Amino acid sequence: MVDWLAYLVIGVALACAVWGVVTAVADKAPGNAQIYAAAALELVVLAQSVTGIVRLVLGPRPDEVATTVGYLVGIILLVPIAVFWALSERNRFSGLVMSVAAVAVAAMTLRLFTLWSTAGA
Repeated sequence: MVDWLAYLVIGVALACAVWGVVTAVADKAPGNAQIYAAAALELVVLAQSVTGIVRLVLGPRPDEVATTVGYLVGIILLVPIAVFWALSERNRFSGLVMSVAAVAVAAMTLRLFTLWSTAGA
């Protein structure tokens, strides 16, 4: 796992999570800018997952390969599902749905970070 990319994913995810909470507190549905931020989060998540899969194939592997693959694949699905849900039900709670997904992305990235810390050890 590339450290700076993991930190970038966590930073963007937490920023999206805060934005979703602010939107919900303001009693507004997520706007286009928030959807674009979620798309940016998805792009960095995709970059992280592709990099992780390539490193699994080419380099030293973490001890728990199946768990790592599950996280690398599962993390890709969270944001699109949350955005779909938020767009299909446009209300103040849509921002919270996107926040929960963003926090889950940050948590899964931290878990991936700990899994990769055993690679090559």
